[in-house]
Amino acid sequence: MAIAEPPNSAEEAPIGRRERRKLEVRARIYVAARELFTEKGFDATTVDEIAEAADVAPATFFNHFQNKQAVLVLMAQDVVEYLGDMTREHLAGDASSARRLRSFVAAAADQIHASQRVARLVMLEFMRRDAAPDEPSPYLERIHSPFVALIEEGQRRGEFRDDHDSTFLAQMAVGMLNSAITRWLSDPDYPVERGLIESTEFALNAIQKRTESSEN
Repeated sequence: MAIAEPPNSAEEAPIGRRERRKLEVRARIYVAARELFTEKGFDATTVDEIAEAADVAPATFFNHFQNKQAVLVLMAQDVVEYLGDMTREHLAGDASSARRLRSFVAAAADQIHASQRVARLVMLEFMRRDAAPDEPSPYLERIHSPFVALIEEGQRRGEFRDDHDSTFLAQMAVGMLNSAITRWLSDPDYPVERGLIESTEFALNAIQKRTESSEN
């Protein structure tokens, strides 16, 4: 999942020099932490190393983040926003529903391939947050509604089966994709990009409308 942009990238009203300086320092710490997490891994990275890479004192780091886990939580939040945007971008349009689904999964696989170590850290953070029973999975929540809309449209077009409602079919399709992610989280050597592609094809085969010839 991409986390290429530091936080505070949204357009905001003009701010004072002091506040702008604080945001610049915070963004520098964020970027330094992300690069070190990618290079060394989360556990092997220390706050002192992050501060040195960001060219700030360790005390300055703690002025912005409680600990390095807080930086990872912010990365996870940024990924949720990015994932929502990417889902809407790829699942919308005039192409066939199957083509749009393949486009979304291919883009997600590319992003994971581009930053595997950090992507895995972020996904593990999602799983840790999911341990709280009252909190829905943030990344599944972001993609579920667009999936429902995609399948509803595919049903209207006659592309997807209509013996189940779109919410159930979306649940099954997203669950199949999530199974590849879960396997990767338990086994870092698992080829997750290939797993996502294969899961997509399996999901499409399960939800596409059957013709008479395919049923015989």
